[in-house]
Amino acid sequence: MIRFKLKAAVENAVEKAIAAGQLGELKDAPAAVVIEKPRLPEHGDFACGVALKMASAARMSPIKIAEAILDRIEVPARCVARMEVAQPGFINFRLSVGWLEEALREIHQAGADFGRSSSGRGQRVLIEYVSANPTGDLHIGHGRGAVYGSCLANLLKFAGYAVEQEFYLNDTGEQMLTFGRCAWAAYQRRLGKRVDYPEDGYPEDSLARFIEAVVAREKDRWLSLPAEEGQRKLGELTRDTIIEWQKELLARLHIEFDRWYSELSLHERGAVEAVLQRFAESGMSYEAEGALWLKARQLGDERDRVLRKSGGATTYLAADAAYHLDKYERGYDHLITIWGADHHGQVPGLKASVQALGKDPARLEVILTQIVNLQREGQMVRMSKRRGTVVTLAEVMDEVGVDAVRYYLAESNPQNPINFDLELAKQTSRENPAFYIQYAHARCCAILRRALEPRVNSDTGAEEPPTVSQAEWRQWCDLYKSSTEVFAPIFEEDPEIFAHQKNLIMRLQDLPEEVEEAAATRSPGRLARYAFDVANDLQKFYEVCRVITADAAVTRARLGLIVATRQVLANVLGIIGVTAPERM
Repeated sequence: MIRFKLKAAVENAVEKAIAAGQLGELKDAPAAVVIEKPRLPEHGDFACGVALKMASAARMSPIKIAEAILDRIEVPARCVARMEVAQPGFINFRLSVGWLEEALREIHQAGADFGRSSSGRGQRVLIEYVSANPTGDLHIGHGRGAVYGSCLANLLKFAGYAVEQEFYLNDTGEQMLTFGRCAWAAYQRRLGKRVDYPEDGYPEDSLARFIEAVVAREKDRWLSLPAEEGQRKLGELTRDTIIEWQKELLARLHIEFDRWYSELSLHERGAVEAVLQRFAESGMSYEAEGALWLKARQLGDERDRVLRKSGGATTYLAADAAYHLDKYERGYDHLITIWGADHHGQVPGLKASVQALGKDPARLEVILTQIVNLQREGQMVRMSKRRGTVVTLAEVMDEVGVDAVRYYLAESNPQNPINFDLELAKQTSRENPAFYIQYAHARCCAILRRALEPRVNSDTGAEEPPTVSQAEWRQWCDLYKSSTEVFAPIFEEDPEIFAHQKNLIMRLQDLPEEVEEAAATRSPGRLARYAFDVANDLQKFYEVCRVITADAAVTRARLGLIVATRQVLANVLGIIGVTAPERM
């Protein structure tokens, strides 16, 4: 918030300096105003280098430009202790406590909405993610896409977008025919029939518990079906069982979709064939070697793409084109598709197909997530205990807990691989950032309980009244929202202690900007790391500064800071989908 206000003040000063003819022949600002934190604390709390960017256009030295701008910057005297120009043309700002007090009041006034932005302007965004085949367990790689998509949805909602979330079911095609054969064979074998299991199919043990669920529900009801009908029926029953399992697992991971969209439905209502017809009518497809091809090279792809194979089956691209056309026609302003890294080669073809359908590919954003490497005691974990293959998402959730899974899968940039240390995720120490952040929130709650609840005298064993009565607390909460002066007693004269007090408040007031930057760069992990920094600043503050003291005014002020810290942590944890515990 402080940075936003300084930016506005500098922009206003630039406009006035230009209007007064103090910036050469400039008629408007040739560069954006950016307020940054200097690397060295002796340069102040914030700095602006816009004069350096304007020098060439203004034909003036950066120092002269900075001085002209500084003369016209209008900020409250109680908020900025000092402004100065420094070589080679920076404007440096050192804040006074007045601005820090104002920042705390704003946090209290906004509460759960602090950091919320209107930058999205209500634009409708559809995020498609996970989109796994309904043929077995979700593995930890699916989990990364699931957590990233969920965090991104929460973030964009917080930034003012109207967000919907969708799971695309790949429930048709050759893989589902193979799945049906496997399910039918596994069903018969589970009921005692001696039949061969398809050698080229899905591992039988990977379907075992789903088949067991089908048998428990259906018994031998379908055992006498002819082979082809049995494959179809058991494929459907087992598919539906897996989908329900996926829904339950993702709900446990705090993920709920607005819609589960079936690829099969596209084929059943003729949407895929309709798209192929549109390609043909617009001259964007051709036949060669018995197959139907999209003229993707004509639209910037490295090669043309197959839409229908020579055997007559349509490709994933044909279905994806029909699906994304449906998305466009539902009226969203922006489409975000989250895929795993193995889909890298499909992105150009999808973009080309969208353009060939007359839609703006700029409205479609494809984000690829990289792999997750699991480690235990420095060694790679490659095998599932249950299946002897990939590690399932459920296994990791069972071992380290939902909150740790969400934090560690959310923290990294989706373009970077994750090295997920299972032992670290279970630690209850500062080295485990998920625990450390949650502990910081719980510590804030504990401090408040200490002030507001009766306590037992350790010498006499008698119960004593709380430091702050409920009536006083209600009055204080009203003051936190209406007064800045109430926070003045937070600060001490000792420079080292003051620095920690100031650093914590400045970190808290960064949340609105962190949200906007994270939303713009599609980086919810930025907020996970920000929450760690808040927890770290709280720890340093707590080490040097008593909160509950004999002085009521000091206690009141510092409890206000603790409440603000708790609120910021809760807001960020809400975005990344990690619980904010009151006790640990």
